[in-house]
Amino acid sequence: MRKSILSFSFAIGLALLGLSDAASAQQTTVRTGPNGNSQTTTRSAANGQQTTVRTGPNGNSQTTTRSAANGQQTTVRTGPNGNSQTTTRTINR
Repeated sequence: MRKSILSFSFAIGLALLGLSDAASAQQTTVRTGPNGNSQTTTRSAANGQQTTVRTGPNGNSQTTTRSAANGQQTTVRTGPNGNSQTTTRTINR
């Protein structure tokens, strides 16, 4: 039940982003730890797809792309070495 609600909420959010004028909005967050190292997270949404890129203090990055269509949410995570993992969630009604 919880996954279904989250998936449905995500799909609605993507749909609203697709309808808004700011369909290509971008948000950047920089976190700096006590030793001065920082991690940058950039989120953007366009064409019904949300992309998050996390870059660590050594320059390595991880990309997560989420999209929703036809009752399915697909998440693709790509690590700094190029390997990727795909997760597909289906909303059952």
